[in-house]
Amino acid sequence: MKILHTSDWHLGRRLYDFDRYDAFEQFLSWLLSTIETEKIDALVVAGDIFDTCVPTHRSQAMYYDFLARLGKTCCRHAVIVGGNHDSPTQLNAPQNILSHLGIYVVGGAESDPAREIVELRDEEGKLEGVVCAIPYLRERDILRIKADSQLSRDEEIVAATKDHYETVVKKAVETIGSSRVPLIATGHLMTANSKVGHDENALYIGSLGIVPSSVFPSVISYLALGHIHKAQLIGGDRTRNYSGAPIPFNFDEASHAKIVRVVEFDKEKVKAVSDLPVPSFDRIVTVRGKLSDIEIQLDQIKVLSEQNPSQPVLAQIIHEDTSSATNLVETVQRLIAGTSIQVVRVEDTARRFASLAEGENVLTIEQLDPMSVFDKRLEQEEVEEEMREKLVAIYRSVVDMAQMGQSFATP
Repeated sequence: MKILHTSDWHLGRRLYDFDRYDAFEQFLSWLLSTIETEKIDALVVAGDIFDTCVPTHRSQAMYYDFLARLGKTCCRHAVIVGGNHDSPTQLNAPQNILSHLGIYVVGGAESDPAREIVELRDEEGKLEGVVCAIPYLRERDILRIKADSQLSRDEEIVAATKDHYETVVKKAVETIGSSRVPLIATGHLMTANSKVGHDENALYIGSLGIVPSSVFPSVISYLALGHIHKAQLIGGDRTRNYSGAPIPFNFDEASHAKIVRVVEFDKEKVKAVSDLPVPSFDRIVTVRGKLSDIEIQLDQIKVLSEQNPSQPVLAQIIHEDTSSATNLVETVQRLIAGTSIQVVRVEDTARRFASLAEGENVLTIEQLDPMSVFDKRLEQEEVEEEMREKLVAIYRSVVDMAQMGQSFATP
């Protein structure tokens, strides 16, 4: 059997105020073509299909159009699990209909482990693989802290995560029985020692929510993880890894190699894991330096964009000098007039440093996420570490519920 592992599509995500629907649509078309070329039997998507729990109509249309087209390929199965950006309810809504098409969706954690087990069978009904379709595990779904517990909050989270995996995997082993077929498991979480970018790191403070690789039972043939946007292995093990996001979502990710993973099995064992590069559907570039440097770099980019006019160029301009530039935005717009270059962000570092020198507590737009703002507030209040962990856990739960559009009672 041959599977393709991908994750973190974040359909609908914008780069500042610039939408990238064309890039998403091109990726999904490329993925369908790759599935045919590689003769993929099963597609595994490890969470964060959408960028928000209330995706746009166009994002949903792209998703369902992809699934409809997937049914016309050689791929017999698709297993899709929810991530922290997804709404379990929204993903699960069509799961009964989709299951008749060989597409299995698990939007959120289930109390019955059997509901996270997907049996992959060939045309003759013979079992060819079992998937533990484990989605993003929200604390409210798995955490049951006893009154006399001696564990810290993050230790409780690790224990609950480990227990959930062991329970579901045990059920999968029972399902497999004496058959020699692969046991595949998914996950959408952060493992210890993972290399993360700004977007993922902003979700965590200290060690809360980070789990060691020991939570995953060794009987798992292949572990398909999502949540971290940079493709990487866990402890150098090719059978346990993150596929990473297929396209860069910010300027920091522009230098990351974007891939999907193709995994071949020989009975229950992994035979080979191949990394397939994902093409760039638009170019994300950073132009920095003095105004004269910016002019030179933009001229070079203009030449490249003229050679490939169908590929949009999304640029951020960072002016670096001892004094701020006059009319920087207007100057940049004049330089790119008549080209396919789209400037999505302009920063004048001299102006920002001047503000800092005046003693203002300045945060850039990239830092203004709920967790980093809350962390700054805790620093100002000089909260003790034990209380800090409790407050962070409570705050994360509130943010999680707010993002899901759920109501909650204040204590």
